[in-house]
Amino acid sequence: MKALVLLLLLALLTLGLCRRAPEHSVSADESPSSEAFISKRSSAEMARRHKRNYVYDSSVYGAAPAWNPLEAKREVCELNPDCDELADHIGFQEAYRRFYGPV
Repeated sequence: MKALVLLLLLALLTLGLCRRAPEHSVSADESPSSEAFISKRSSAEMARRHKRNYVYDSSVYGAAPAWNPLEAKREVCELNPDCDELADHIGFQEAYRRFYGPV
């Protein structure tokens, strides 16, 4: 009986010594609670939404946007600062006609 009580006391003593807080302080980066938090950039990368492409599934989202034959010429005019400025005042087609000839 005395051996059982002695064994129980030794077990409680070792358990108490093992659970005692460490003597050196733990920095915020090394603490276990810091593992639960991540930076805003990491969370944004993890939760990034994918853009939808409505063109391929036109039966669900309506008709695909019509192709504009003047889009290439509009981009040419936008690359020329003078043509782009004139297009803001008198319109794209007239500005393109003045700089590059008939549309």
